[in-house]
Parts: sequence; structure tokens; C-alpha cells
Amino acid sequence: MNWSRNKSLCLSRVCVAVFAVLLAALAAGAPWLWPRLLRRGDASLVPLYVAVTWFSAVPAAVVLWRLHLLLASIGRGDVFCAQNARSLRIISWCCIAAGLVYLAGGAWDAYLLILAATAGFVGLILRVLKNVFEEAVRIKEENDYTI
Repeated sequence: MNWSRNKSLCLSRVCVAVFAVLLAALAAGAPWLWPRLLRRGDASLVPLYVAVTWFSAVPAAVVLWRLHLLLASIGRGDVFCAQNARSLRIISWCCIAAGLVYLAGGAWDAYLLILAATAGFVGLILRVLKNVFEEAVRIKEENDYTI
């Protein structure tokens, strides 16, 4: 199969939509899901996992929305623009916010510390990528004004 730019963008948009549906299902079903998943473990952790799910669903939803905007902008041919750098900034802060939620939950269950470290690391990578995008936007704007 020959992947084109449009096919790749379409696949990314479908993935964002699928993850949005899964996020909504997870958030709505958390009180039903966690007692079943933790049945073999400590059932006293169910309220913690439900709360962590709900609190981390907010930044996750923002990430999915900003990814949607980012993909729409790229689809229009606007790659190195201030809006995309802003989207990356917001996404990175959302990863860090989710990491803080997991870090707080890690006080009761150490497994959440792995998620905290992962979310924080992804947030850091996105901050660096955002800085690269901002510099590319600056260079593009300079070149646009150069004859």
C-alpha cells in the first residue's frame, strides 16, 4: 500500500476520533470498569482509580481536541504556524497535568508513578518539539518578509 500525505492525515484523524470515543467510554464506565479490573487486587483502590481516570480525562480530552486542530491545520497546508506551536504547548502542559494527577495517585498506589513518569517525559519531549516549531515559525516569518 502506498501511503500518501492525505492517507496519513486521514488515518491520524480517524485515530483521534477513535481515542475520543474510547476516552468518553472509559470516563463514563470507570465506576463499572475498575471494580472488575481490580477484583483480584485491592478493591479499596477502586475510588482512587475512578478519581484518577476522571481527573486525567480532562487533560486527555483537551489533548485530543488540540490534536484535531493540529491535524486540520496541517491538512490546510499550515504546518509551521503559531497556532500549531500553541497546540503543542497546550498538549505538553496537558501531559504534565495528567502526570501530576498520576503522581498524586501514586501516594496510594505505586503503579501510578510509572504513568506519572511517562506522562511527564512525553510532556518534556513535546516542550522541546514546541520550541523547535516556534523557531521554525520565526524563521518562516523572516523568510516571508525577505525578497
